[in-house]
This record gives sequence, C-alpha cells and structure tokens, in this order.
Amino acid sequence: MIGGNGIGAVVKVIGLRSIFLLILILAASLNPGKVHAQGRVALVVGNATYLNAPALRNSGNDADDISQQLQRLGFDVLDGRNLDGRAMRVALARFAQKLKGSDAALFYYSGHGLQMDGQNYLVPIDTPVDGNSIMPFDLVKLDDVIEALSYSTGTRLLILDACRSNPFTKSLAQRNGTRGGEVTRGLARIERTQGMLIAYSTQANMIAADGSGRNSPFTQALLRELQEPGLEVGTLFRRVAIEVNRNTQGQQTPELSVSLLGEFYLNQHESDIDAWKRLGPSANAAALKEFISKYPSSTLVGAAQARIDVLEIAGERERLIREYQEKEQQLRRELDQAEEGFRKASNELKQIRQRNESIAADKDKKAGSGDQPAAVAAAPEAERREQDRLAMQVSALEANKKRLEEERASLERALQDKLMKTQSDRARAEQRIWRENGRSPAIASETRAAPTTRSAASCQDLTARAQLGDITDADRSALRLCR
Repeated sequence: MIGGNGIGAVVKVIGLRSIFLLILILAASLNPGKVHAQGRVALVVGNATYLNAPALRNSGNDADDISQQLQRLGFDVLDGRNLDGRAMRVALARFAQKLKGSDAALFYYSGHGLQMDGQNYLVPIDTPVDGNSIMPFDLVKLDDVIEALSYSTGTRLLILDACRSNPFTKSLAQRNGTRGGEVTRGLARIERTQGMLIAYSTQANMIAADGSGRNSPFTQALLRELQEPGLEVGTLFRRVAIEVNRNTQGQQTPELSVSLLGEFYLNQHESDIDAWKRLGPSANAAALKEFISKYPSSTLVGAAQARIDVLEIAGERERLIREYQEKEQQLRRELDQAEEGFRKASNELKQIRQRNESIAADKDKKAGSGDQPAAVAAAPEAERREQDRLAMQVSALEANKKRLEEERASLERALQDKLMKTQSDRARAEQRIWRENGRSPAIASETRAAPTTRSAASCQDLTARAQLGDITDADRSALRLCR
C-alpha cells in the first residue's frame, strides 16, 4: 500500500501526461466497439462556478454560445461545463479517442488559466485556493490538451479564452519560497505548435477581460466572425484580434500562432465574395436583397443596396413611362371624340346657317305678300334655337379640346421632370456602386478604381491591422490616404 508521500513521489516520477495516457488507454478499452468520428470534432469546456473562488460571469455563456455555433458549422461537439480535475481529464480522454480518423480537431476553453515555471495550466473548478494545499497536480496541463489534439491527423485548433484575472495566482505565489516555482499572470506562449493554430484571448503574460455583457470581448468577437462564411481561419482570428483591440480601447490584443500547412475554414458556407460573383451584373432586386439579408456585415452591402436603388429607379422610370402612355392614350381618345363632335356640330351649324340664309333670301323676294304659311314663318325661329344650341356645343367642345391639349402638355412636362429626377438618382446610385466596388479589394480589380475618402473607423481598422502585421499592399496605400 502506498502512502500519501509515496503517491506524490509516483506522480513526480511518471508525470501527469503519463497518467493522462493511462486514462486514455483505459477509456479506449472500456469502449472497444465505439466508432470514431469522421469530419470535425470539438471539445468545448466552460468553467465558471469555482468552488473556492468567485464565479466567472461569462465563461458558461461563452462555452454555450461557441458550442451552438460550432454545431451549426458541422462540428461534432463534446461539451463540458464546470468540470473538476477528474472530469476534465476524462473529457480529454473521450475527446482524444473520438479524434481518431477526424479531419479537424478543435479545443475551446473558457475559464481561469495560469502559468507556473513557464508551464501553462487550465484551472478546474475544485482547485483549492489555500496557499498551503494547492499543487500543480490540482491543475490540468495545457500540454495534455495538446496531446489529446495530436490524436487527429487533420487540422488542429486550440482556442484559449483563459487568461482571466486569477484568484489562484496569489495562493501559488505564496509557495514560491518552499517550491521554488515562479508564478506569472496570464499564459505563456506555447512553443510546440507545429501543424496547429493556437488563438489566445490576449498576449502572453497578460490577462483578458471577462466582459460586462453576455460574453467576453474575445468570445463575442469570435462568435461574430464565425457567422461570416468563407473566412480562412488565420484571417478570421486576425479580424477577431482587431475587433477586440478596438472594443477594449487597446487594453487587450489577442495573439495568434499559426503553423498550418494549408488553408482551413471554420465556416465553410459560401462567402460573400463568391456569392457576389455568382450574382453577376444581371442580378435582380430580390436576389440583391437576399444577399444583404444573408451577409449583413459584408463590405459589399453598400454596393448591393446601390444596385437595388438603380434597379428600383429604372423600374420607377418604366412605371412613369407606362403611366404617361396610358394617360396619353386616354387623352388622345378624348381629343378624337371632342374633334369628331366639334366637326359634326360645326357641319350641322353650317347647314342651319345656310338654310337660314336661303330662307332670308326667299323672304326678301316675297316681302309684302302677307300670305306666308304659319309653319314656314315659324321655321326660322326653331332653327335659330338649334343654331344657338349647336354654337354653344361647338364652343364647349372647343374649350374641352383646349383643356385636353393643355393637360397633355402638362403631363409631358411632369413626365420629363420625373424622368430627369430618376436619371439624376440613377447617376448617383451608379456612382455609389463605383465607390463601393472600389472599397472592396476582392472586386476592385474587376471594376474601375474610384478615389474614396475613408471614414475614421476604416482608418482605425487599417492602423490596427498594421500594428498586428496583417496588412496588404492595397491596405498600405489606403493607410497613406488616412494620414
């Protein structure tokens, strides 16, 4: 039987990694028929409710939200929440076993982390705070996580939102005199990274904020970027770093270590650039609106909206022309009817006048006879009334004809004014397309370059990229415009 001191000696001899491997072998032997996962596998751990330290507000939320997002992206996710030391090692064993034959492996951790003597540790929830009892063996070596990830022959990703302000550091520091260990806040940079991507929530030896909202600044930015399809993983985490640096006013800057031999995409859905190219120049307004709905944060949203405006303006122009044509045709029909009525009334009036003139001539010849029949004498009076009626009708028809001609002229002027406005609006919208295309490096080469005045936010992003070393020649040229 081995006593307490004997167990400690054994632990020192064989080390935690060997213990971890023994656990892994035991787990595999207990599940001999288990089918190993194909595709992409993730282990997401969130430690928030510590038994001997204040709870972290956001670690549980961070892990929950990352887990859900990874599942949407096609990962087979193993979840661990508020794990003690034993549970963390069992979770790593299950994770390692499941990674055999996988295309990609991802480990995400949100919670406390620290380094001692240059060695990085993740902190289980049952870690004691008492300076007389805390031991490195109460913690989980980050090397054990890397060992688990090595069971995948595919892409390996290690994401650590673990450098929170740590209540355990002081307790460990109290033991420096007896253990000879050196405790440093934050995590140390990992050297053994070949074939891996490691994303730290902050720089080496620094602490990261837990955040005042639902998520930490790092995880909040990561969740946002994971929604963007088609981002290469290195670009994705550089964008996360820029966003965190900006949102924390430069107090926190994530760090990235990449030694992948190929490209990898966490969100494998079609990117906004590819979708834009697929739309082509003949896309209708419905397709462009769907693009904006699907990629609301794309830099091409402005260009899509400008193209929608152009199409809607063109549609308005066509509507105005159709409306004018319909009204013009109605006016023409009314004018034709008025013209026909005018001709008919004028002819009748002319005939009556000719008859009256003939009657008047006959009267002159028969003047003084006194023997004219009553009917003949009455006829001129009836014809005069008809003549007056026709004269009034001709006058009314002539006035109506003039009104219709004036209405047609007014309609033409209104149409011209509206068409001129739509032409001006279309020219402005096309200018916006020109400018927006010029802002996007992905499509600027396919369109004419347009001089643009960058906003303060764009210049700030460029400056942040320059500080992180993630800047292209095009960005350098644009940065010179900001100065």
